[in-house]
Amino acid sequence: MRRAAWLLWGLPLLAAAQGDDPQNELRDVIEQRIEAVAEQLGDDNNIDLTALTEVLQDYARDPLDLNRVQPQDLTQLQLLTDVQVDAIIAHRQRFGAFLSVYELQTIDALDPRALALIRPFVTVRGTVSRASLKEMLRNGSHEVLVRSQLNIEQRRGFLGQPDPFGVPYTDPDGDALPDVDDPRVLDSLRLANQLYLGSPVKLFTRYRFRYRQNVSFGITAEKDEGEQFFRGTQPDGFDFYSAHLFLRNIGPVRALALGDYTAQFGQGLVFWSGLAFAAKSAFTMNVKRNGAGLLPYASVNENLFLRGGGVSVDVAKHLVGTAFVSRKGIDANVPDPDAPTAENVDQEAAFSALLEDGFHRTYREVSRKDAVTETIYGGHLRYSRASWSIGATAAHVEYSRALDRNLGPYNQFEFEGRRNTTYGADWNVLYRNLTWFGEAARSANGGMAAMSGMLIALDKRLSLAMLYRDYQRNFQNLYAVGFGESTNPWNERGLYTGVEIKPTRAWTINAFFDQFRFPWLRYLTDAPSAGNDVLGQVTWKPNKQVEIYVRARHQARQRNASGVETGIDPLVDVTQENYRFNASYKVSDNVSLRTRMERIDYRRGDAPVERGFLIYQDVVHRPMRSPVELTARVAVFGTDTYNARVYAYENDVIGLFSIPPYYGRGMRWYGMVRWGVTRGVDLWVRYGAWIYNDQTSISSGLQEIGGNRRSDLKVELRVRL
Repeated sequence: MRRAAWLLWGLPLLAAAQGDDPQNELRDVIEQRIEAVAEQLGDDNNIDLTALTEVLQDYARDPLDLNRVQPQDLTQLQLLTDVQVDAIIAHRQRFGAFLSVYELQTIDALDPRALALIRPFVTVRGTVSRASLKEMLRNGSHEVLVRSQLNIEQRRGFLGQPDPFGVPYTDPDGDALPDVDDPRVLDSLRLANQLYLGSPVKLFTRYRFRYRQNVSFGITAEKDEGEQFFRGTQPDGFDFYSAHLFLRNIGPVRALALGDYTAQFGQGLVFWSGLAFAAKSAFTMNVKRNGAGLLPYASVNENLFLRGGGVSVDVAKHLVGTAFVSRKGIDANVPDPDAPTAENVDQEAAFSALLEDGFHRTYREVSRKDAVTETIYGGHLRYSRASWSIGATAAHVEYSRALDRNLGPYNQFEFEGRRNTTYGADWNVLYRNLTWFGEAARSANGGMAAMSGMLIALDKRLSLAMLYRDYQRNFQNLYAVGFGESTNPWNERGLYTGVEIKPTRAWTINAFFDQFRFPWLRYLTDAPSAGNDVLGQVTWKPNKQVEIYVRARHQARQRNASGVETGIDPLVDVTQENYRFNASYKVSDNVSLRTRMERIDYRRGDAPVERGFLIYQDVVHRPMRSPVELTARVAVFGTDTYNARVYAYENDVIGLFSIPPYYGRGMRWYGMVRWGVTRGVDLWVRYGAWIYNDQTSISSGLQEIGGNRRSDLKVELRVRL
């Protein structure tokens, strides 16, 4: 009776959280979470966020069953804090199966805002019968995606190629241009890696079949700009091909991955491939990772995935085992075969760096493609009970050539050689409103890395997160991710404290303080150093139409002083302060406005402060009964230097993500149209331009553009059956 009363009490509130237009609300949720994750990535613009979008879209079409969902499934949504995820699992363990999704309203940790976020992605089903292969094929969904991108202004690397818009290339330096009418001159420039081999058009296509979360099959192909297509160095057409077959919950088999896939375990210190979302951000409670195990891969990063097979099975009651193996070619910086110096001959089998950009536009870049064969095998065991679980992971990575980094003092402890083995253990304990988690790992050379954290719901209005990490300077693992200040989990100690306060339904306060130390040297830091990172954000959301937040962040690190002539660079403090005002307002059910003002102050030692600012206005028009949607932005920006650059997420065609740095002085604008041609068929067209007031040329090298304007056009077609 008590649970029934809770349901009746919570029904109107949760129903009101669903909104007027579920499709528009769903797209808003996806965009908000993508932007939040993008802000965590900072300078790393090569990360492919397709996986997160597809997770949200998949679960929107086939919601998670609250009576069978696992914590890692809810965590994948990136919509709830770990405290809220644990509260849902604890509620199910305490009261039994959910009677309805409206029962979520009875969980203290879930406020109305969290309920509105998660509502499209969860459900409660009755008894689920096992589907036959015939039913899967009949009820599964097919999706075909085709996309083309083109930079409008011609770049130096495409000199001599026909420009579809008739815009001639002008050399900004005034240098004499080669005779572009002489094929022999162009061929010699290409042989010298001074021109791109292919056209400036970038192409992408993908087919994918899915049946709920049980079956996924897909084929992906991509050609970057400057790469040849069905000729020359690419006789097979696209530069990159990927395929996968993924099955879930087939008898005792929890997951089966064939082809291309990713594997994620624990907190990421032993083995984690693919994107890891938990990091320092305004979502101050999202510091804990929940390894999802095996997942299908359908993105276009040409190196950061596994190729082979993996399987997760029920080994015994409460015990799940996973084994995986991968073998693929990866791009690497190998010695130039056309320059056989004595040094190159002595180190013929070595490579100096792994390359992740996936570009094969010149003969030199083509020579680096799949230059090294990478073999990986490993496994994971996890024992789980109602309120705790413990896991053990081991992974071995081996290369066909030795890695020779040309080490210096600051990176002398980083991995070199041909093989490395890493192993460790992770744990997760849930006790009432407290979650304790962590992981410890060891690499083959004896280096250790460990982290441990707690999430505490002190009250329905107050949550606290604490995380301590200790990554030794000689820990080595190229497939590790760790929470911290640095990208790589080594040579760092730190303590993070985050808090989330919800004094009323309309107000939310988030803050964190992170203090860290680097026991050994770092790049551009020739001594042990320390720093701190402080963020505070206040959000006001009085209703569904208005959301305003203000944010301030102070970051302090130590770097070498510049311009010192004594032979030893002393350390100086480098500080950066960010101030942001962001407002979103729904003028009507069809029109939304977004306004942002942001300022950055950057200072190194006693040098003058370098300042930057960004102001932009977004307009989103999504008519409820019209097949056409419009999105547009106009931005004005100005920065003294590149150090004061401002990053901002941009709306893009589905599957693409733009997090460009705004620097220099000028304006930015883009417009995007989505046309629902017919049921299941959507067409996107996006055009954007940068106009700089302080530049006569843009970029450098083969990417150099003559003039102060850089623009691009994107066209995408998606068919769903």
